[in-house]
Amino acid sequence: MYTQSVKYVKDPLWTWKNFVERGITDAVVTRPEIMESWQRCRVLDVDPYDGIGKDRLGHSELQQLFISNSQLVEVAKPFMHTVYQSVQGSGFMVVITDKEGRILHTCGDTGILDKAASTIQFIKGTNWSEQAVGTNAIGTALVINKAIQISGPEHFCQSHHYWTCSGAPIHNYLGEIIGCFDISGPAEYVYLHTYGMVVAAVEAIENQLRKEVIQEEKNRAYELLSAVTESVTEGLLAVDNEGRIIHINLAAQKMLRFSHKNVTGEFLNSLLGSQNNLTDMFVHHPWKTDAEMVLELSGESIQFTCSSRPITQGDGSISGVVFTLLEINKVRRLVNRMVGATARFYCKDIIGESEVMKKALKLIFVAANSRSNVLLTGESGTGKELFAQAIHNHSGRSDGPFVAVNCAALPRELIQSELFGYNEGAFTGAKRGGNPGKFELANEGTLFLDEIGDMPIELQVNLLRVLQERKITRVGGNKEIPVDVRIIAATNKNLLKDIEEGRFRQDLFYRLNVFSIHIPPLREREEDIELLTMYLIRVFSESLGKQIKGADTEFLQAIRNYSWPGNVRELQNAVEFAINIAEEDYLTVKELPRTVVSYPRLIRTEGKVISLLEVERITVESTLNQFNGNITQTAKALGIGRNTLYDKLKKLGVRA
Repeated sequence: MYTQSVKYVKDPLWTWKNFVERGITDAVVTRPEIMESWQRCRVLDVDPYDGIGKDRLGHSELQQLFISNSQLVEVAKPFMHTVYQSVQGSGFMVVITDKEGRILHTCGDTGILDKAASTIQFIKGTNWSEQAVGTNAIGTALVINKAIQISGPEHFCQSHHYWTCSGAPIHNYLGEIIGCFDISGPAEYVYLHTYGMVVAAVEAIENQLRKEVIQEEKNRAYELLSAVTESVTEGLLAVDNEGRIIHINLAAQKMLRFSHKNVTGEFLNSLLGSQNNLTDMFVHHPWKTDAEMVLELSGESIQFTCSSRPITQGDGSISGVVFTLLEINKVRRLVNRMVGATARFYCKDIIGESEVMKKALKLIFVAANSRSNVLLTGESGTGKELFAQAIHNHSGRSDGPFVAVNCAALPRELIQSELFGYNEGAFTGAKRGGNPGKFELANEGTLFLDEIGDMPIELQVNLLRVLQERKITRVGGNKEIPVDVRIIAATNKNLLKDIEEGRFRQDLFYRLNVFSIHIPPLREREEDIELLTMYLIRVFSESLGKQIKGADTEFLQAIRNYSWPGNVRELQNAVEFAINIAEEDYLTVKELPRTVVSYPRLIRTEGKVISLLEVERITVESTLNQFNGNITQTAKALGIGRNTLYDKLKKLGVRA
């Protein structure tokens, strides 16, 4: 609170004349604040016989002044008019200035306003600082930074002796001076209570300014919070203790199918139904992390993960819950990217200029533009997964996941849980919270079922049901989960023969074999062998840090003569092996694996034509002997899987 100490002087005019004309100070009859101000005015060379407001702003400068101080004026105006109503009719006016003492706004009796304007140019935009017009309540209050009342001859300039004025500086929330509040009127009507009114008005203005700053900070904080909540892809939903929505971002509105309507203030149960999972979590589990949920909304099942955190008060009590929602498909796409469940190859990445390969490659784009299931057939090592990835990448599902499953590599007892997932407690060792299967992970994308012919017959009916109904049920669960998955299957087996022998379901075959692409073996694309070899030399030279420029004529002749039962995969292994042991700039035949070089010579020395089946038998048996019966090393050398090797040994009559 401002304080004021007033001394009554016997003859203030005599004191003023003594100071102005003779420089004599009378500290007994003159307040220190007044005497110090007079001395400042003398140093500033203020004319004591003037005091007319001559430092005025032009129109454009005045407009800029109002803009710069608009908040101060808007806040102060109501208080100015309230004060004026208290002194209305008594010849007083109320004034607000900026921090430099320039008049911003006035209100008062018409007569006093006109007199102030005509006699001393006391109008908007005029500078009323000590330097401009000498000692006065506005200018002096701004200098001493406290409220003051100045009357009659206490003013330094004679033209102000008619007036009495009470002024107090206005501060912002940082304590900085931003303006001055003043009440002025004839000196003959000087009242102490006008000083008190000024002090009270300034306190009220400062309080209101602080409130506005606080409100602005709240608004900025809310805007920041809104910007943050709208920038995240997760849905954010906050409810109070009664289950009423107090905040929701756009992502949550879309996820919960609230469209764009404003649901703030509505009860969660009225929007989602009384049996919804969110209400159950709100009531029983206010602290949960990544719980999987399914909501039935308008006949549609919506899957998402949900985390909840209680809103706590200062006393530790809970006033509500905040939910973080994430669509399960987004979670799975992220997981797929993390684990590499993406397709990297396009049609341009598949090398081949032979006629049979050109026909097969052309079918990639036909299959990509279709929604039908695809069955890829061909021997092991021909590149069936490359074709599957290319079909996916050229299709409308290219932004979705590409999930590959090797049906021959999965243990028989785990195929169902791998494909369809399982719930918590479905079997001993089941992960807490359950686990999604490959169908769920591939949702909105492509599921590549490699070696489909090795899927157990008892599970084929489950796969057929999913293909027909587009829904899966997790192991240990009873809730159907809709899936949107395109199937690309592949096999190196004769499925028609397997159907005849009861190892493959005919109805599943026709469901998969909607669009069929046969990938030719390498021996049927002789013109591609050298092209592939030169490409592989470049690739492996770079990855192995070797400077191999190419291959000599004998090397190329040897690879053309070989039948490549392991197809492209075997060719890759042979080239990588050769580059690893190469010592010169060009590969020679001595760097090739013995199997590649030996069998063409064996065929020529016997002087007869040998069937491809016999060549395959010789290749497999020789390689097996070379590795002393080691199945793993033999399969790797041939570029085929262990299960495929076992099948070949059985078919060819070779003993392991």
